[in-house]
Amino acid sequence: MTYLERNSNEEIVLDDEILKPIGRDERVFKGIDLFLLWAGGNTCLATIFTGGILGPRLGVFYSLVIIIIASTIGGFLLGLVALLGEKKGLPTMVLTREVVTVKGSYLASILNTIQLIGWTSILLYASAEAVAEALKALFGEGLISNILLWVIIIGFLETAYTILGPRKWVFYQRVAVTTLLIVLSYEAYELLKYMLQRNIVEEISPTFTDFLWGFDMVLATAISWAPLVADYSRFASSSSGAVMGTWWGYTLTSYILYYIGALAAIITGAYLGDPTRVAISLGLSVAVFIFIAISAVTTNLLNIYSAVISTKNIFPKANYKALTIFYGILSTVLSMFPVFFMYFEGFLYYIGSVFVPLIAVLLSQNTCWFLSKKLPRKKETMGLISWIIGIAIGALASTYMKFGATIIAFTVSFIINYVLLTSLRKLVE
Repeated sequence: MTYLERNSNEEIVLDDEILKPIGRDERVFKGIDLFLLWAGGNTCLATIFTGGILGPRLGVFYSLVIIIIASTIGGFLLGLVALLGEKKGLPTMVLTREVVTVKGSYLASILNTIQLIGWTSILLYASAEAVAEALKALFGEGLISNILLWVIIIGFLETAYTILGPRKWVFYQRVAVTTLLIVLSYEAYELLKYMLQRNIVEEISPTFTDFLWGFDMVLATAISWAPLVADYSRFASSSSGAVMGTWWGYTLTSYILYYIGALAAIITGAYLGDPTRVAISLGLSVAVFIFIAISAVTTNLLNIYSAVISTKNIFPKANYKALTIFYGILSTVLSMFPVFFMYFEGFLYYIGSVFVPLIAVLLSQNTCWFLSKKLPRKKETMGLISWIIGIAIGALASTYMKFGATIIAFTVSFIINYVLLTSLRKLVE
C-alpha cells in the first residue's frame, strides 16, 4: 500500500507507512493552497505577541525595518525546506534521518513534538482568554465568558479539524483564511486610524544590540516553523508552488501581524500588543472574537498534525487518529496551566537554540548535494556533530550576549557541516 491512498470517497488514508515518499499522483496542494495554509498558520496571536515584544524596545520605524528584513529571510529559509519536501516527498523529521542519523532524527522528533505541543497550548490558552475577554466586554460576566469553557471548545474544534487530514483542509482553509484576512485588515485599518487621529509621536533610539535581539526574535520564530514545512510541501504539485506558497504565505502575514502587534503595544500600551485589549479599546470586540476563534484552529491544526507526524517518524505504524486525539487532549490540559505562556520569550530562545542549527545542517547537506552524493553514510554522523556544536554555540552566545544568537548558530552549523563534509570526501577519495 502506498503512503497515501484514496478510498471511494476520495479521502486520504493517514495511517500508511510514513517513511515512503508520496507519489506525484497523490500531490494535492497547489501554490495557492500552501500560501493559504501558511497564511492561516501564521495568522495567530503568537505572531502578534512577538511584534508586541519588539515594539516598545525598537519603536514604530525600526520595528518595521527589522520585521521586513528578518521575516523575508526567515520565509526564504522556510521556502528552501519546502523545496526539499516537494523534491523528496517526505516530512521534515524523516528528512533529518539523512543528515543527523536515524537516532538523531528521533531526538529531533521528540524536541519538535515538545515545541509543537508547547505552541499549541500557548495559542489555545491565549485564544481562549481573548475570546472570553471579548465576550465579557459584550455580555458581561457569565458562563459564556469563562476561559476554561473556551479552552475546551477551541481545543475540541482544532483536534477535530486536524483529524480530517490535509486533503480536507484545502477547502476549509480557503474559507477560514479569507475570513481571517478580512477581519485582520479591518483591525489594522482601525489601529492606524487611531494612531493618525491622535498624532502619536515616539522617541525611541534602539542600540545595535537591540537590533540584533529583534532580528533574532523574529528569525527564531520563523525557524520554529521549519521542522513542520516539509510535512505539507510533500503534498505540493510543483516546486515553484512549494517554495513561493510557503515563503510568501508566511512572510506577508508576518509583515502585517508583527507590525500590528508592535503598533498596538506602542500606541495603546496593550501587553504584547494583545489584540483583545486593542480591539476592546477600539470597539472591535466582535471582530476580534471572529479573528481569535478562527486563528487558533487554523494554526493549531498544523501544530497537532506535525506533532503526530514527528511521532510517526519514531513509530511509523502508530495510529494517526489516536495520536491526534492524544495530542489534542494533552495540549488542552496543558493550556489550563499556562506554563509556556508565562515564559513566552524564553520559549522562543529554546526554539532558536535547538532548531536553528538543525535546519542549517539540513540545508547545508542538501545544498551541497554534489558532496553528499559521493559520501558514505558517515555524512549523517558529521551532521549530528555539526548540530550538537551549533546548539552549544547558540546557547553560549545567548548566555553571554543576552539575546538569542540565531545568526551565529545558523552560520556556525552550516559552515562546520560543510567543512566536515569536505574533509570526509577527501578522506574517502
